[in-house]
Amino acid sequence: MKKRITTSIAAVAVMLSATIATQAFAAAPFSDISSLSSKAKIEALQQQGIIKGVSDTSFNPEDNLTAAQGISLIVRATQISLAAIDFSSAPTADGFYTKVNNDAWYAEDFVIAHYNGLDIPADIDPKAPLTKEQFTHYLVQALELTGQYPTIKMFIQIQDEKSITVDYQGTIQRALLYKIVSLDEAGNFDPTHVLTRAEAAAILYDTRSFIDAHKDDVAPDPVEPETTA
Repeated sequence: MKKRITTSIAAVAVMLSATIATQAFAAAPFSDISSLSSKAKIEALQQQGIIKGVSDTSFNPEDNLTAAQGISLIVRATQISLAAIDFSSAPTADGFYTKVNNDAWYAEDFVIAHYNGLDIPADIDPKAPLTKEQFTHYLVQALELTGQYPTIKMFIQIQDEKSITVDYQGTIQRALLYKIVSLDEAGNFDPTHVLTRAEAAAILYDTRSFIDAHKDDVAPDPVEPETTA
């Protein structure tokens, strides 16, 4: 009986330790987002492990979003992976991108994006800032790998449509229909606007919420793996 009680106490202690650890993590939000309207969204993504700060307490919300950060965030938020793809040898980032180092922290995310068919240029600079149209284009492609989502067959009038890259117009229209991005009061999309980390986080939160809201309604399309030599 004593042994059984001791075991039970130990089990409770482990559970309490895990709870305390979780609460400690939850109680350490970023200290530099208190004035942001997207504060709750950023904190939610932080708790889900989708976004990370530049330190334990700083998110640097007004910093420009780099391509490296943007692609990694998209991969984490949509949970696309290489799970359904067989390789004869491990793929490397420099096999597809001219400026992505294999040892970089984001290299695997770029490989995942490539094999899932995201339309990312081979010469993309990971350190360069991402524009709103670029981020939206990549994000919608990843989002649509997670399921077949119904959309209303309608065309949304964008006042600055002529400023949008032609190849991005379809994904941006769908992003507006999915309501993961929006136009400003004048009806402009502002495609060349360089996103801040806070702006990107808000879009990702709405994307993740969209996926979660529809997960019981749609079945994911199987990803056609690329053949490898």
